[in-house]
Amino acid sequence: MINYIMLYRIRKRVKKILKDKISEDELATTKTSCLGCVADEISWEIYYLLKEQKSNKS
Repeated sequence: MINYIMLYRIRKRVKKILKDKISEDELATTKTSCLGCVADEISWEIYYLLKEQKSNKS
């Protein structure tokens, strides 16, 4: 089962980190880049990694 609350929290933090990196010129963006899309992809990857670690500990 997918924990959407955890996924939302991960996405929110990832998006904030990306925005901070962009404002500090550590991450290049273009006019057509979608920050939310990148945050979604990274969030899903983190979510599955956390879920995998949790199941491995069990």
